[in-house]
Amino acid sequence: MRKKRVMAAVLAVIMGLSLNSGAASTVYAQEADNDTTVIQPVDITEGMQQGIVDYSSIKGIADLDAANFNGQEANVCERTTEERLDVDLTQPMAANDDYLNNEPDYAYFMELGDEIYDSVTEELEQRWYVFSIEQSTKVTLAMVMDEQVDFDLYLFQLNGEESTINFISGSATAGNGEAELTMGVLDAGIYFLGVEAASGTGSFLMYSYAGVNDSREMNDSTDTASSYTNNSKMTATIDSPFDEDYYKVVIGENEVLEYTFDAPVGYDYDVLVYDGSKYYTIENGTYRLSQGTYYFIVLSNDGSYSDNVYYGIKFFKYKLADDWDAVFMWYTPDKSAVFQFNAERTKFFVNGHAIDFTYSKTIQSNGNIYFNLYHKEEQNVVLFQSEAMAAWGEVPFFINYQAPFSGWSSYRNALVITVFNTYWRVNSFSSNYDGLTSNVATLVIDSNTGKVVDVMTPNPLYDNGVVLHWTRVNGVQANYNYDPVD
Repeated sequence: MRKKRVMAAVLAVIMGLSLNSGAASTVYAQEADNDTTVIQPVDITEGMQQGIVDYSSIKGIADLDAANFNGQEANVCERTTEERLDVDLTQPMAANDDYLNNEPDYAYFMELGDEIYDSVTEELEQRWYVFSIEQSTKVTLAMVMDEQVDFDLYLFQLNGEESTINFISGSATAGNGEAELTMGVLDAGIYFLGVEAASGTGSFLMYSYAGVNDSREMNDSTDTASSYTNNSKMTATIDSPFDEDYYKVVIGENEVLEYTFDAPVGYDYDVLVYDGSKYYTIENGTYRLSQGTYYFIVLSNDGSYSDNVYYGIKFFKYKLADDWDAVFMWYTPDKSAVFQFNAERTKFFVNGHAIDFTYSKTIQSNGNIYFNLYHKEEQNVVLFQSEAMAAWGEVPFFINYQAPFSGWSSYRNALVITVFNTYWRVNSFSSNYDGLTSNVATLVIDSNTGKVVDVMTPNPLYDNGVVLHWTRVNGVQANYNYDPVD
């Protein structure tokens, strides 16, 4: 007869789980004969439910409102231009209007953040400006113009050794009055900015912005979207009215997303989600989105921005069963492992996988030992501390584990549960391990598959010196109540 395990009383979580009000749970306690059980009903009182997941509040993509949004991507420069231009660095670059800035040698000095108002009096004439940056900087340049003209915008970097400026980006949208926008992360250096009158003459207004405090830039499109760390709040900035920060989130089967966005005080920032075909507005909450790739877009509603004021955004994914009745759960603090079950205690899941309560293994050493766990229709899982005490088992918890009989395979966040009214058998024809049977067994479940990978007890190998290596993972109970039975 196996001794009563102190672990069940000392290390197990002290609180049990509630079921629907008025429901009853059954406890099976082992007696001297391991093949018999004693049924002890446990009544559950009302008002004991406390949940972390309100299933009625979980939304899908169909619950979101469509957003009128087309995106504001920087223009790809379609017109060709010289890759490099010679400059005479001995010529004075103008600090004011003493020189006409119609070529790079006479470029006006500017600083990022300046608004520049200028005009062009002849078609194909140019206006030039020069600025320097001392560290890696996201630079945004936007230009609007008179409705009857088509001006283009070109950005060059100085190569001081060769006295040339090399073309690096630009914006040349075809059509009169069409605004130009270019942005990118630039290294420290000196840059020349050219405006050319492709057609017509008139005035233009150019805006410039600098961002140095967002390490995720450039992430202004689906192609450059940022990755993220699960369950970790990220901070970033909107450094111009044109800045749109994209975050890529891949949703797997049965994954739930908890999404949180914290806008800074005084700034009207919003977040949209893009599913590959449509844009939607989204609020903080818990979402069960279809399997696929989504982009979360942070932008400014009213043109407010700051490179020094941060927003916060957090994505937290974890797996749940595809069964909305499985509303009761245990989980690890980071929800990397979630054990779920329904109120009737007939369905059990871990990380969305239905638990398979069968197990078969043969150990070739020590006389060919045969292990078999059979799933009986009336079996159940220990959920209350009173059940754990009666069955000499465990309430659910999680461990990091190494299995000695599978090449010391490691399992992180493995689920440990005790089943009662089951049939567990250990036998051998050539050793002392012959004929152990039990209607209670404490199992180790792989959280990534729902498969039983070991039986902790009763296991004659572990009772006779084989070391099982595991450490407890602090878990949390949701939907719980204090054990209703002394």
